[in-house]
Amino acid sequence: MRDNDYSNELDIILKRIRNEANQKTESEAEKEPLEPPKTREEMQEPPADEPAPVTLEWQTAEEAAASERKKARKVFLRPAVIRANFKTRLLPAVKRFLGKILTRQFFLALGALVLIAALVFGGVKLYDYSKTAYLRPYIAKYGIEYPAGIREEFCDDYGKDQSTQGRLVIEDSATDTLISNKSVAVPDKGSTVLKDQHIRSVSLSRGNLETCYADPADFVNASQKVTFKTLFGDEEYRVAAAYYTNINPDLDGGYVFPYNACGNMTKRSFKSYLDWVKNKSAYRTGVECRYDDYYLSINTPATAEDDARFVILCVRVREGEDFEKTTKTKENKRVLKTQAYYDERGEVNPFRFAEHWYPEVYTDAAMTKTKRLSAKDFTND
Repeated sequence: MRDNDYSNELDIILKRIRNEANQKTESEAEKEPLEPPKTREEMQEPPADEPAPVTLEWQTAEEAAASERKKARKVFLRPAVIRANFKTRLLPAVKRFLGKILTRQFFLALGALVLIAALVFGGVKLYDYSKTAYLRPYIAKYGIEYPAGIREEFCDDYGKDQSTQGRLVIEDSATDTLISNKSVAVPDKGSTVLKDQHIRSVSLSRGNLETCYADPADFVNASQKVTFKTLFGDEEYRVAAAYYTNINPDLDGGYVFPYNACGNMTKRSFKSYLDWVKNKSAYRTGVECRYDDYYLSINTPATAEDDARFVILCVRVREGEDFEKTTKTKENKRVLKTQAYYDERGEVNPFRFAEHWYPEVYTDAAMTKTKRLSAKDFTND
């Protein structure tokens, strides 16, 4: 064989071996899995303030998890992350929620509620206007402001005299008179109907109360009914006691019993007041008088005694109860008189040690402050 033939054959064998080697390498490469592409974050180096996570051998699983949560919170609180969450999560969720509730039915219901509210508001305004419309001619006529709720029957009287408090009607004495500072029936100092008072007091300049109630027999035969027609409504009263009292302090050691007391008394003071009234009365009516009742005291000049006034104390008929007349009385065998009365007869005054009484009244609407009144508080001057 020639040398050239051997050389050509060797080249062919080497070429075949190289081809087989290359084919094997490509086949093995195809069998090996390809590495997945890296994300942008993985390709970037971690920032200087956030070192790459390191797993420490001494960390427990809980500590490692807590560390990861802490890192996640830092990432979540980044402004860029917050803006991204707002745009991609919160805003779409709000839109979906509003889309569910802002339906046609919702707007119809809302419109109905607005209409009802408008009708109610307008109705209230119309009602208030109708309640006060009757006052407008009187306001124009007299140019004054009227108390809220005043009855129309008193509008002319009140327009002429703002001290008007109503009318006093006493069936037995045929009394039917206006109560004002210019009338026969004058409200005593401090007595008012503009607010509810425990005791109101009225002075009559004339009348025949004495002939109706001074004697127990006359009292039993009387109707015993008194009506106080206030500016705001009628109040019905029963006569509970009748007595004489001096108005000249010289007749009783410088003392005049405050027969014209009015206002809101304390419970203790009212008990003393009632004791004085009962002791000064010639007879007991048996009419129950409680602290939580309301009272009207009416006084008029006395004819049977000098320098004295005759007084009846009336208790308001309680709400829900009917007027009830008293059919019998009980004589008071020891009536409290003035010191002059006992001196004239040479008798010892059994009440000589009694302390002179003046009422203690509340001075505020909450009834927390009180004041002890004196003689000067009961003059109408």
